[in-house]
Amino acid sequence: MEINDQIDAIASRPALARWAAYLRLTGPGYLQSAMTLGGGSIASCVVLGSLLGYELLWVQPLAIVLGYFILAAIARQTCATGERPYRVFWTRLHPSLAILWGASALVATIVWHIPQYSLTANGVVALAEGVGWNLDSMGGRAAIGAVALAAAASVVGLYHSGAGGLRRYELTVKLLVWSIVVAFGAVALLTGIDWRRFLMGVSGASTIARLASGGGFEAEAIKPVVGGLAAAVGINMVFLYPYSLLDKRYGPRHKELAYFDLLTGLVAPFFAATTLMILAVANTIGPAEGEVSGAVVRDIREIVPVLGPTFSRIVGGDDRIGDGLALLIIGAGMIAVGFSTIITHMLAAGFIGCELFGADREGRAKRRFSLLPAIGVIGVAIPFPWYAAITASTLAAPLMPVTVVCFMVLLNRRSYMGEATPRGFVKSFWNAMLILAVAVLSIAAYFGMKKNWEDLRGHLRPERQASSVIRPSKSMEQAYPNPGDRIEPSAIAPSAIRSATVPARRS
Repeated sequence: MEINDQIDAIASRPALARWAAYLRLTGPGYLQSAMTLGGGSIASCVVLGSLLGYELLWVQPLAIVLGYFILAAIARQTCATGERPYRVFWTRLHPSLAILWGASALVATIVWHIPQYSLTANGVVALAEGVGWNLDSMGGRAAIGAVALAAAASVVGLYHSGAGGLRRYELTVKLLVWSIVVAFGAVALLTGIDWRRFLMGVSGASTIARLASGGGFEAEAIKPVVGGLAAAVGINMVFLYPYSLLDKRYGPRHKELAYFDLLTGLVAPFFAATTLMILAVANTIGPAEGEVSGAVVRDIREIVPVLGPTFSRIVGGDDRIGDGLALLIIGAGMIAVGFSTIITHMLAAGFIGCELFGADREGRAKRRFSLLPAIGVIGVAIPFPWYAAITASTLAAPLMPVTVVCFMVLLNRRSYMGEATPRGFVKSFWNAMLILAVAVLSIAAYFGMKKNWEDLRGHLRPERQASSVIRPSKSMEQAYPNPGDRIEPSAIAPSAIRSATVPARRS
């Protein structure tokens, strides 16, 4: 049955029955979820959880709520008009805005692609360590990169192979997204959630209390916060989303389905995954309750030495099995995060390339353009992509407010939207949410660029770097008490992590 026929059959049902039926039809929202749950999000979560524990749990929910309204506004336009947004930018706004949007989205996709291969390779290395294999060599990582690229190209090929392939592609994405939630959910639940601190953090109450008492945040928190906001709604996401709706043949009757799909396919899994990532890090190597802040941790594998003993107690005290389980779960989560983003980046590059270079979206060109980010496979050689992922996100941040303003102008233009143009309270609501999104993204972009400039000046003046060295985490201090023997978290291998003697999670 065609999607239009299904919508007609569902439309007359009561709300709960209608929403239950929509669950079978979701898809484009999950593509957004897979894209946003990448290296930038996980890097931000690791730093925020290790530095401030539960306190900044509100950052990712705020980011995804703003992202929801941005994408919902795009869905409203796409469903009402059926027009390709790039062409709309070109003809109804200005060609320069279309080119700026398309070119920046393509560059961001390629740059963001590199950390995803790093994350995937490190996940495979950790997973292999969990079963006693050592793949942490240049040859092993090269092989992982080749297999990941071939697998990603095959999965993206499903999307272009017809309706049946599209359904299999969407099913693959859904499984990857929820496997991320399961992996980090297991860690968070097994290490124990402090529900009082959770509610204080996710509501922003703990941050308000800190600011009210005259306290502030460490400079190290600025880029992860900005990176988290930028990664939650990337400029390549707002390019891919409307085209995924057009490929599914969404029209005016599918507007409610599109809103529902974003809630269940994007907001719910993103909120769950990022919150559980922060909790997993905070519960293991984050600051204990009562501490103002902890140490900055760049590598999520640092939770393994503390997580291992927790699993060991569950399996009867066998440390080797406990460490192996910890590596398996964290490795699986990292693979799901990295690989799901790789395939959606490739899909986005196909659409962007066709529009930028005027190629036929239905031909082979889209498949060829989908390989443009493949250069990112060099990322397998990066020990952990913290700096690359967060810096890439902060550099892309200034472009999003401009794009959102463009979509807001189009939403209010009657010559474009016709009878679907918002009116009255609905118009005020949409504009208020989009203006709020522009304001938050602009402020975040300002602080992100300011911090990038300060970092650049620090690199150009070596004598100032000594004062800005990031402290090692407590787990690393315990594992390597002699400073001369200590290594950077970004360089540590899973085998070294497994051998570290670290006590169980602090209470």
